[in-house]
Amino acid sequence: MAAVALASGWRIARIFGITIRVHLSWIVIFILLTTTLAGDVLPLSNLAAGGAWWDGVEVAEKINAYQRAHPGLSDEVVARRYGITLWPEWQYWVLAVVGTLGLFVCVLAHELSHSIVAQGIGIAVEGITLFVFGGVARIRDEARTPGAEFKVAAAGPLMSLALGGSCWVIYGFLGGVLLPQASALIYYFMFINLALVVFNMLPGFPLDGGRLLRAALWKITGNLQRATYIASLCGRVFAAILMAIGALEFLVLGSSLGGLWWVVIGLFLWFAAKASYRQVALRETFAGLTVRDAVRRDVVTVPPDLTLDRLVDEYIYRYRVRSFPVVQGETLLGMVSLKDVQAVPRGGWPWRSVAEAMRPVGNGSVVHLDDDLVSVMRKMMQYRCGHLAVVDGDRLAGTISRDDMQSLFEIRSDLGTARTPPPTSQAVSENG
Repeated sequence: MAAVALASGWRIARIFGITIRVHLSWIVIFILLTTTLAGDVLPLSNLAAGGAWWDGVEVAEKINAYQRAHPGLSDEVVARRYGITLWPEWQYWVLAVVGTLGLFVCVLAHELSHSIVAQGIGIAVEGITLFVFGGVARIRDEARTPGAEFKVAAAGPLMSLALGGSCWVIYGFLGGVLLPQASALIYYFMFINLALVVFNMLPGFPLDGGRLLRAALWKITGNLQRATYIASLCGRVFAAILMAIGALEFLVLGSSLGGLWWVVIGLFLWFAAKASYRQVALRETFAGLTVRDAVRRDVVTVPPDLTLDRLVDEYIYRYRVRSFPVVQGETLLGMVSLKDVQAVPRGGWPWRSVAEAMRPVGNGSVVHLDDDLVSVMRKMMQYRCGHLAVVDGDRLAGTISRDDMQSLFEIRSDLGTARTPPPTSQAVSENG
């Protein structure tokens, strides 16, 4: 899932200056987990007197066997024979909703721990998003030292361990006096927090264990990019193992939903590991470079009074470019793109002007010559655009595109050199 997608969603809170959002995909896991808890887990916990649900499996088998031998008897009647009072159906669903919401509170606490520690050492945090795979803290920059990376990575598992340990203490000392429904929830929260610790501590980037591995490798090698590459490779190996487990579960056990879920998680981790390494590689490769080093100055501009049909015929088709700066004299007015044209009904193109369709100059459409390239790439992702105008004051200095930055990245990576590229040619304006 792209970073820009994780920056969207419903804003539900702001804690310690950190914006909390819920992504649309969270609804999927809410429905799946609530249904699983209400239909499978909690009924088994009921049979285990509020304890571990796997302890209820043996009782469930005895009840099923007794019903097969005595057809017509209800679950309640047979359960009472074994000294068990079944909870009402509505309680399973209420407890399931509480359990699902509680899971995301635990995930939020985990991610908040990362974020608060990051803020404490001077790293900006853009927010936290809860989504289908749990949650992610959108931390803007990399840690500056291996020690800082270690602290940020360790904070989440330590919080989950503290929550799981607290639930274990409560269950161990008070489980016998609490209502079985409360005991079932406490045991569940203990389990999921400890499961979060175990899963996140696996040494595969970008999991917390992978970040701890990266911190150690960074300390040993002194090279962040190399450490990230090794940790990312471990992450992809772990992702492949998860996908293989899912495939075996589907083929051998016939569990389509369970197998599919492992495969989806594995795919997510695979692409997350690759994307995380690429992000670090971009930062390292673009370190010290500014827009001035990548600006395209031989840019074709369009006037604001140009009609959209002429824009399409004389510019988009001719130059095979999807976005153009709109300039009057030397002043940049905005940017017009193929998407802006498509938003206007085709019948209106002959009399609708570029000025009516363009996006006016604003923070989301322009960058400055001295802006660093990493921040430019981040802005392109945030505003979902492939081209940005480069300004010097209010004068157009050129444009910068994602393709140009990609080419520069590949060249510098292939050459393995930190040489600054030579300045580009002067701007050329063509106003039709």
